[in-house]
Amino acid sequence: MDQTTHRWLNDLCNLTPGVIRAVVFIKTELENQFSLAAQWPNKLVEHETLAKVARDTITSSNTQLLNNQINEGETGEPRDIISCPLFVDEKIYGAVVVDLYNRVSVKQQEALQQISNAAYWYKTFLEQHSSTEKKQLVTIVELVATCLEHDKFHEAATDVATDLTTRLAADRVSIGFLDGSTLTVEAVSHSAGFDKKSNLVRDMGEAMHEAIDQNSSVSYPPPHDSILPTDCHAALAEEHRLGSLLSVPFAVNGAICGAVLFERPLEKPFDPATMEYCEQIVAMTGPILNTRRLEERGLLRRFRASLQKFFSKLAGAGHSTFKLGTAAAVVILAMLLFIKNDYRVTGDARLEAQKQRVIVAPQNGYIATANFRPGDIVKQGDLLATLDNKDLALEYRKWSSQLGQLTTEYRDSLARHDRSSISIIQARIAQTEAQMELVGEQMLRTQLTAPFDGLVVSGDLTQALGSPVERGQVLFTVAPLDVYRILLQIDERDISNVAQGQEGSLVLSGMPGKSHAFAVGKITPVSTTEEGRNFFQVEAKITEDPEMLRPGMEGVAKITVDRRPLIWIWTHRLFDWMRLTLWKLLP
Repeated sequence: MDQTTHRWLNDLCNLTPGVIRAVVFIKTELENQFSLAAQWPNKLVEHETLAKVARDTITSSNTQLLNNQINEGETGEPRDIISCPLFVDEKIYGAVVVDLYNRVSVKQQEALQQISNAAYWYKTFLEQHSSTEKKQLVTIVELVATCLEHDKFHEAATDVATDLTTRLAADRVSIGFLDGSTLTVEAVSHSAGFDKKSNLVRDMGEAMHEAIDQNSSVSYPPPHDSILPTDCHAALAEEHRLGSLLSVPFAVNGAICGAVLFERPLEKPFDPATMEYCEQIVAMTGPILNTRRLEERGLLRRFRASLQKFFSKLAGAGHSTFKLGTAAAVVILAMLLFIKNDYRVTGDARLEAQKQRVIVAPQNGYIATANFRPGDIVKQGDLLATLDNKDLALEYRKWSSQLGQLTTEYRDSLARHDRSSISIIQARIAQTEAQMELVGEQMLRTQLTAPFDGLVVSGDLTQALGSPVERGQVLFTVAPLDVYRILLQIDERDISNVAQGQEGSLVLSGMPGKSHAFAVGKITPVSTTEEGRNFFQVEAKITEDPEMLRPGMEGVAKITVDRRPLIWIWTHRLFDWMRLTLWKLLP
């Protein structure tokens, strides 16, 4: 038995690409004891890791796939380990463990499927205990290898059909596949090309279809105890003078997808053992060929097949979950198409006063006092700050003293009746009075007052007392509290939908629970760039009581354009991007 297992494992490793090493462990009569039945390569020494995986597989009776296993002491390259249980009489018999090079998911699944199939063949082989079955197992493995070794589906199918005629002593073998409800003969042994519209090929397809309709193998001439109808097989044999016929259907995932028609001379009918052997071969090779055929279909045929599968599940029996899901999707799509909602353009927004007044330094000087800071509310005439007026007071006293001297001189000149001196002194008195008036005005200007009721937006002089200021330097900015404007940044992709007079709502970051209505006033035709995107500035006016609002607040504004379908609202940006990309790519 060990020699036979070794030959089976050797064939499996030769047919599976990328195998590094493999072992087969068999349960012994002692409880929880396992023995090594075969190994590959023959000189394999270290197999402790594989033995542990085999024990786990035998214990759990489940297939295992271990990804990216690193073997200590070797190259360190990640590998895959696939372990499949072996069953005999529905009881766990042993396990095969294969160590392969790491591969992509598709190739990994192919290897797993191939090893799982091999495990099934091993079970069948052990159950039969005959040399004939051993040869049959080898035949199946070789036929599976034939299915996989060709690049094209038609080459593989023709080669398999031709190989079957030799192995089964058949005159001809034909393979057909279902496409919807129509069966098409795709391969005929020893025929690279044939007329699919000929009467012979059409009748062979009808015979295969007869077996598919009955979901059972059909042989002709029928056995004495058979109750299956064989009208199409009889018509094929009589019309084209054929001998014994056998049609064997095959399925993938429980759905029949094709059939194989075997032809023999009349003196070599298909006995039950041969029928069972043919069914085993077709069960293994048919699904592989069907997978190869589906992989080579064009895009249009794949799409059509997907639609047919979709509608067959929708209209056929069962698949209640799928039908409910499809119905829900149709209802949701209809709602998206026909239910309309407000289409609104969104943009960042900033609140500003409609007008602002700046308080500047009237002359060079030093800050003496500061009574308000940004955020304080002021009334008209409130003293915001004062400048130091000591120098001006001294200058005023200087001119006042000089005026007193000139007044005394003027009286003396009047007493002397010196007219020329009187005229000169009068001019000097007028000049001094003008200087005094100028200094007095400058002293008044050192008192910086609020021009109207409002909010101090900027200007914190409390931390700059005694610092110098220059004439024209901005000290305070005051904004009124009753008139505001909103500055919105609208993306260039949406600006075409915005028009003057449209209404919207604003939600500020500081008051997220309340929205404020506004109306679009002015659209600035100049764009600005921020973070790689272009924006247009839109001005809007608050249309409700601006209580609790303050300049500088920021938030998000939405402008209501009109009512449009929900699906358009959610997908228009995607379609705009696709149109632009297509326009850019087209020559």
